[in-house]
Amino acid sequence: MKATVILQKCPKVNKPFGIRLQQMEDGEWYRTWAFPIDEKRAAGEGYQSTQINSALPATDDYPGCPYCGEKGFLYDSNCGGKISCYHGENPFTCPWCGQTYTEFSTTDKLPYQGGDI
Repeated sequence: MKATVILQKCPKVNKPFGIRLQQMEDGEWYRTWAFPIDEKRAAGEGYQSTQINSALPATDDYPGCPYCGEKGFLYDSNCGGKISCYHGENPFTCPWCGQTYTEFSTTDKLPYQGGDI
């Protein structure tokens, strides 16, 4: 079994959290668990250097963000492929880089970056 962790940030509290990913038999990386993590520990674990290509589907029991409960996310290619919780707001301001967006698109697979702390 292959597993890894990437970071996501919750804009409601402006804190990162870890997402455990597991590569399933179909070859896709699934979100299986989420856990709060402070920035120093995340940097020490090296989660910010994780890189994968995936649509990041969630397992049925994926709990979502440990801060706001959101299971959806927004991918920001302008700040290195980082993800954050997304509640459908428009405009949306990325909690990683501060960029504000009013237009969005979808895609099947994206290159995810763990996120700089």
